[in-house]
Amino acid sequence: MVSVRDHRRVRFWALMGALLGAAVFLILYGVRVLDPTNADWMLAAGADPSQHYLGWVQYRHSEWHLPYLGMSYATVYPHRISVLYTDSLPLFAVFFKLLDPILPQTFQYFGWWGLLCFALQGALGQCLIARLGAVRTHVGHAAALAGAGILVLFPALRIRMFAHTALAGTWLILAALCLWAFADTLCPTLPKACLWWALLGVLGAGIHLYYLPMMGIVAVGCALGALLRRRGAAYALLPIVTFCAAALAELVLLGAFSGNYSGTSAGWLNGADLADLFVPGFDDGFESYIYIGAGAVLACVLALFAGAVRFVRLKDRSAALRRLAPWLVSAAAIGLLSAFASMSDTITFAGHALFTLPMPGFLLSLWTMFSSCARLAWLLGILLIVLAAGILMRVCGPRAALAVLGICLAVQAAGQWSSLTATAADYRSEERYTYTSSLTDPGWQAVADSGKIRHLAFASLDSGSSTFWGCAVLAAENDWTLNSFYLAHMDTATAADSIPAQLNDPQPATLYVFSSRGDELRREMYGLNYYRLDGVLVGSLEELPLPAAEPASDTVAVDLSTLGFAQDSASTHDADGGITLAGGESVSGAGWTLLPGRYVCTIRGEGLDHCYVRSGYHLEKQPYQALDIVFLEGNAQVVSFQFDLGQNAHGWEFAVHTLDERSLRLTEVTLTKIS
Repeated sequence: MVSVRDHRRVRFWALMGALLGAAVFLILYGVRVLDPTNADWMLAAGADPSQHYLGWVQYRHSEWHLPYLGMSYATVYPHRISVLYTDSLPLFAVFFKLLDPILPQTFQYFGWWGLLCFALQGALGQCLIARLGAVRTHVGHAAALAGAGILVLFPALRIRMFAHTALAGTWLILAALCLWAFADTLCPTLPKACLWWALLGVLGAGIHLYYLPMMGIVAVGCALGALLRRRGAAYALLPIVTFCAAALAELVLLGAFSGNYSGTSAGWLNGADLADLFVPGFDDGFESYIYIGAGAVLACVLALFAGAVRFVRLKDRSAALRRLAPWLVSAAAIGLLSAFASMSDTITFAGHALFTLPMPGFLLSLWTMFSSCARLAWLLGILLIVLAAGILMRVCGPRAALAVLGICLAVQAAGQWSSLTATAADYRSEERYTYTSSLTDPGWQAVADSGKIRHLAFASLDSGSSTFWGCAVLAAENDWTLNSFYLAHMDTATAADSIPAQLNDPQPATLYVFSSRGDELRREMYGLNYYRLDGVLVGSLEELPLPAAEPASDTVAVDLSTLGFAQDSASTHDADGGITLAGGESVSGAGWTLLPGRYVCTIRGEGLDHCYVRSGYHLEKQPYQALDIVFLEGNAQVVSFQFDLGQNAHGWEFAVHTLDERSLRLTEVTLTKIS
């Protein structure tokens, strides 16, 4: 029987874990991110943090329509999309939308979410390690706190924080593992087990969907352990049912299955190389980075050695194995399922692709709902850390474990020292908290002050340019709807066709933004009043207090500064607006949407007689469609070619490749619509 003193000790050290996590957060990110009325630091941080904040703002401004509590009718107006697809922490978004009348005009909750993540990582980590280490003393709890420190410095937590902000909820993995480790105390009866797992289902669906399979894997491990302990099939399986049912019910209420432009499957898998858990660098991709940290690796190695020595010295090993069988088997199942789910159908280890698993189409389609499946290895990494810490505490004893885990914590911090100090320096710089919009023309504010505009619509799919983000902020500040947004799991093919088609029937009170120069080639198709702000063509049915734009032209120039080179390229964008293309390299762009017709692309520069040109179009994650081009002129100064489009071309681009080691210059590229 656990005494009141033991309960107090457990709560005290859990609080210490929370304070440790909170202290690390404040050291890294400071206190300015906690100001709920300061959102500039998110807007200045780039696309994903801006997506999270602006997605929340658009949802906040949207009307309620039952039964879909999480649906926004302002983000892709006149259609609808769930706040789930802007990664805006749906549970927080719904809660604070209820409080909208009393909130300040500018309000963000993401800074406090970050503090909560670090605090819960420390608290739950301390409790879990203390449980696995069979702690009974203050010294033992202190050792568990050192182990929790390793978890607080889990690389994925820091890397995702305020980047893919909702994914920083790695404490959800620890919460699920606590239900596994504390099964007898937290889930002594079937109703309590079902309630706890239903709560985790709600949290997973309401924070980030990638945590659902990770927690589901732990639920399977719990079920297997329950069966081995002879708790019965109902006790084993019904918690999984309630977990799935609660998550599914919440997703329905959030509108996950009832929005527009949302796709359930990305159609690809980005799997993990499990060797990267211990030795980083086999796969350097951002999405496939699963390294657990140098201190965590050291703890695993020491635990493996110490555990093996203890096992060899046991007199009755078979009895020990029988006693531990439910825990060993369930932990192994959790680890193996996490490993399998994270690797994708192509098994890779230490940089070598070993083989590809044959998969039924329906299973592969289900799997690709979690296309960045390498993230699922976070469960395996965290499981290894807590098991290693628990083994060290059981084998070494409290005092020795405190010293060993303290050393591992120091190594964990030292291994990430440059990244940690860079993060701390970044969040203490004024640049981090200074947002400067790309929209500097006072005409934008004049349009807002006119009161004639309630909707902002892009002429084609745009979710990444500086113009897009500037317009998204403008819409948020003036309570305007948007017709296009940067969404997770977006059905880009449908959006790319639907968004330009909205101009076939221009609507009043709408500011149409021709954000790419290619959009301007169809301005004569619409009876709008046209203006130019910051070089961007805008139009509306209403006359606005702005000078009229210049007459339409069949020829538009490509902004060479938007063209891209290969990674680590020696090519440069020149000060005069041109491009110097290094030998053996290429440059491409511009990613425009073009309607059916005949076009001529003209490239001017120097040294063009030793290059070749191609052209085509493709959307993100869509196959590249090469165009049949007819060359009209080709010499050192000019290359021009003609092509015909029989359908909408989304993401049209051209590419210039050098033929040899000689460099060349591009000074101008124009596109002319002939018919």
